Amino acid sequence: MNITKRYLSKSPKELFWLSLLGIPYMIWMYSIGIELNKKNQKDIGIKKIMLNILVGYPTIYLISAWILILSGNMNMDTILPFHFGAMFCIFLLMILTSRTIMKFEKEENLKESSGIGLFFGIWYYFIGIWYIQPKLNKYIKQIE
Repeated sequence: MNITKRYLSKSPKELFWLSLLGIPYMIWMYSIGIELNKKNQKDIGIKKIMLNILVGYPTIYLISAWILILSGNMNMDTILPFHFGAMFCIFLLMILTSRTIMKFEKEENLKESSGIGLFFGIWYYFIGIWYIQPKLNKYIKQIE
């Protein structure tokens, strides 16, 4: 079983505790994008590149920011543009993730979720995980 399927098959409680680390939140969104797009092969190459960029930049930024904070060399004037770039990438990743779930539900003729509800469920991860993850567990079993 690959890492994205294993990650999405976890219970909401396990993902909630993992989210305290920060980076698992982006891995969760990346896993949604990869796994739910596997049936739609025509767009997967472009979406995979986009997902890698949208997850990679904030992850590198978070690690770099932690290193700078711990070393005491943090200058807010220097790091602020990079912070806004990471925020923008995460915002786009949330939009792409919610659209991926909606597209999957539409293609599989499932009860469609509201786009704005999914977006805010992903944005407010600590609350949304209890609403979105059980659905994702069902979808992953359906894909297999």
